[in-house]
Amino acid sequence: MRDAFIDFGRLMKSAFFCDRLKTVFGKENRTLYSRRIEDEIYREVREGRDDMLSKLEKQAQGKLPGIGGLSRDVFQSLFSMNVREKPEEQLSPMAKKFHRPILRQLMQSPVYPAMRAVCEGNELPAYDAAEEFMRQACENLDRLMDAANGPKQSLSVLEKETVKQEERLEQLRQLLDRHDPSQPDSKLEKKILRLANRAESKVRQLAALEKMVEDNLLHHQEQVEAVLSAAEQAAMEKAEETAQILLSWGTDPGNMRPDALNGQLLQKVRQNEQLVKISQYLGRLREMMRMKRKNATVYGRGEKYGLELGNRLRSVLSSEFGPLAAPETIPLFLRKYQRRALLQHQRREKVCKGQGDKIVCLDESGSTMQHGGDNAAWGKAVAYALLDVTGFHRRNFALIHFSDEDDFRTDIFRPGQYAPEDVLTSASTFLDGGTDYETSLREAFRLMETGEFRQADVVFITDGECRVSEPFVRELQKKKAAMGFTITGILMDQATPGMKFTLAPFCDEIYRISELGGQQVAERLLSGRI
Repeated sequence: MRDAFIDFGRLMKSAFFCDRLKTVFGKENRTLYSRRIEDEIYREVREGRDDMLSKLEKQAQGKLPGIGGLSRDVFQSLFSMNVREKPEEQLSPMAKKFHRPILRQLMQSPVYPAMRAVCEGNELPAYDAAEEFMRQACENLDRLMDAANGPKQSLSVLEKETVKQEERLEQLRQLLDRHDPSQPDSKLEKKILRLANRAESKVRQLAALEKMVEDNLLHHQEQVEAVLSAAEQAAMEKAEETAQILLSWGTDPGNMRPDALNGQLLQKVRQNEQLVKISQYLGRLREMMRMKRKNATVYGRGEKYGLELGNRLRSVLSSEFGPLAAPETIPLFLRKYQRRALLQHQRREKVCKGQGDKIVCLDESGSTMQHGGDNAAWGKAVAYALLDVTGFHRRNFALIHFSDEDDFRTDIFRPGQYAPEDVLTSASTFLDGGTDYETSLREAFRLMETGEFRQADVVFITDGECRVSEPFVRELQKKKAAMGFTITGILMDQATPGMKFTLAPFCDEIYRISELGGQQVAERLLSGRI
């Protein structure tokens, strides 16, 4: 191949000398910008978790140099509120031609907006999603590398030749530092010229290799998309699972930071498949209640519809505060305040019912574990959502697990006297067996008669029919009349729509999943109690 530079003078005037030798090849393995606080968050969350991601990176480092930068970028793309790409000239060839196409496919995928909704600003869901994405990518790393390499191993050659080119350019700079234009050295100039021609030729070779990598990825686009789509879906499921567990069982549903309590919670729940399944329902319900409470802060102040006299300072008209502007008139304001004579907005306040003590009778017969255990998980999710409600209102809550005759367990939760571990222990209970309504209802009567649950209402959740004796029916009617409690029945009958609910004559309200769907039933049950 013909040399680009014939003599030393042309080299000194060339664009190669001006542009190539005065810059350093990009060495960044990170393709996204990040702030210092985001780097610190990533470091903290990695230290608080197991070492799975480090093991993946160590195993893949030989095949994919700089893989740690890709892991960090995946987390950044999910967690950060401001995702920005670095310019191409700052990136290493591997980051530019392999990392960035992978990251862009993730960020352009159909599931990415949903992942962002779960992960943005939430450390643990974002980290777990990034870890799962990298695990899937590393398991299929050979396929991805083959797609980028092609038959000529273009990506691997590009990485190696870039390292050699950097060494060559560094030698060239050192020779140029020794060159003194006032005292020309012909031998040194020939050496510089020869090395510069080799370096310039290598620039064209590297450009051709980069183009080959791009063409290889384009040619194997379907293969790459199949691998990354599976990784994206797995990452989405992992992020949702983490978020739902923290929303379901955490003391603060908005806390998804990598603290010790959340770490222990995730570890414990993931060891129990049933708890994970309950989280899928309970997390959504707790999030729904959290948002309704948040919105109710404004609604709870009431709707303005007139004026009245009073001393509710939040509702007082701003003009009434005029006397406070001068010391001489402050006594006038205080006198009106004491007499409740300040002009204020009249508001129509929201009336809430069902915020007293609760007793939930939960059917845990073997049939609730059929069809994947959806009924068992959904029923417990609703029960612990009601526990959340009673805890919020500082009320007592009792959960009666029941199945066969005389086979039941009662868990009592008094406000401020139980921890997340107590709820998890309760949720891990499953009795199995048949179905007997009378046992659980007699236990509910006993709790109400002791005094602590005297004003409680009953929620009865079951998936099937059960015979109730006539004497018990009469006893139940008398108990309801004497103690004034209500029974809300929930029938998980989606598999058998139209089945009879034997408690129907005694329930004040009945919800059927076959008619409304599980989410709608839960929302109706909880909306008046939040």
